[in-house]
Amino acid sequence: MKPAVLFACLVTGLIGGCSWFPSAGPSTNEVLEQGRAGGDILFDVVEVDDRVVSTLLAQPKESLAFRFNKDAQPPEVRIAVGDTIAVLIWESAAGGLFSEAPPVIQPGARGGVEPLAPEAGPPTGERRGEFGAPSPPVRQPPRETNRREGQPPPGTPPSQLPLTETAATSGRRAAVIPEQEVGSDGAISVPYAGRITAAGRVPDEVQHTIEARLAEKALEPQALVIVRKSAANAVTVTGEVVAGARVSLSPGGDRLLEVIAAAGGAKSPVHDTFVRLSRNGVSATIPLQQLVSDPAENIYAQPGDVLTLVRVPQTFSVFGATGRNAEIPFDAEKINLGEALGKSQGLNDDLAKPEGVFLFRYEPNSVIRALDQPIATTARGEVSPVVYRFKFRDGNTYLLAQQFPVHDKDVIFVADAPAAQIYKFFTALNNVTGPFITGIVTCHYAKC
Repeated sequence: MKPAVLFACLVTGLIGGCSWFPSAGPSTNEVLEQGRAGGDILFDVVEVDDRVVSTLLAQPKESLAFRFNKDAQPPEVRIAVGDTIAVLIWESAAGGLFSEAPPVIQPGARGGVEPLAPEAGPPTGERRGEFGAPSPPVRQPPRETNRREGQPPPGTPPSQLPLTETAATSGRRAAVIPEQEVGSDGAISVPYAGRITAAGRVPDEVQHTIEARLAEKALEPQALVIVRKSAANAVTVTGEVVAGARVSLSPGGDRLLEVIAAAGGAKSPVHDTFVRLSRNGVSATIPLQQLVSDPAENIYAQPGDVLTLVRVPQTFSVFGATGRNAEIPFDAEKINLGEALGKSQGLNDDLAKPEGVFLFRYEPNSVIRALDQPIATTARGEVSPVVYRFKFRDGNTYLLAQQFPVHDKDVIFVADAPAAQIYKFFTALNNVTGPFITGIVTCHYAKC
């Protein structure tokens, strides 16, 4: 048999056995055929067009504002059992229940020490010591009073001031009732007023009750009730990327970002951090980036809320005929298919089939119905497997790829083109016959 005929038979046999060559995954036709098996729907295959992209973009995303819309207003912070309460009481004049009587001075009475005549005193700026020797001049304090070390700065709210500072702001001395916890009966004790119900009420209401109880006993009493510490009116902030803390809520209300900031803030990148809010048995999770960028999501915190901050790096995986097969991080809050393919270095010119780009994902059953697709037989709970197919020979697909959202843990697969097997065959053939042909040519010219 002539060498040319032998070579042709060898090539034909090897091409016929191209399926023997290794492949990165199923072919385009195999993906389309494997969606159905024996009447069962293993997964839905959806051809991506404008309608599909519009349907996906129209799907509602998780929202704290929507989930907890009934709590749109700041909470009314009320006193609870176990709160620490401080009470201050003033009277209009001295000599009442809570104020000392002024000293009584008899008419014509003199003090025990006669003041010196002006001419008998030491010179100005100089005073006599114990034995008559002049003492160093006394330095007068400056007229301008500076804030002492440890003294609270101006504008500090009463709940954070020491009781002595709070009393001083009135211009008169106040009677300070020692701090006490609201008892199991929901009440506190005030001298001459008895047990005052405090739980479930705001401080103003408790103040009015104290004043009414003392009206017949004290001189026009005025009361101030300060909540020093409250475990019930606080938010718990926890998670792996934040220092755990219990943040007390202010009467005017605190929004979620303010509570997170008070707890020290997140210690991980914003696009990788998620916020889970648990309230009254209901939980919802959104990206921290969404909470930062959308003011409507920054809702008011409520007493008893639990905020959990977790870091969940968003990634997608790429397989097949691309420049890079790997698990690739988003490095952003969200990305589209065009950006995902760019991160994987695009389609391989020598191997990829432009009509064989697939994205594998589990979608909620509501999305499957919106796409007019049947729920797969292999559906698990409320999600069903779906495969989106892109045909990149169509120029419009590149525009759709810029809008198609990629989700966390999506799998992108690019099938080989049919000619890729031939390309692999000739590459393998060259590896086998190359050294042999090179030896023949070398021997011919060297006249072996």
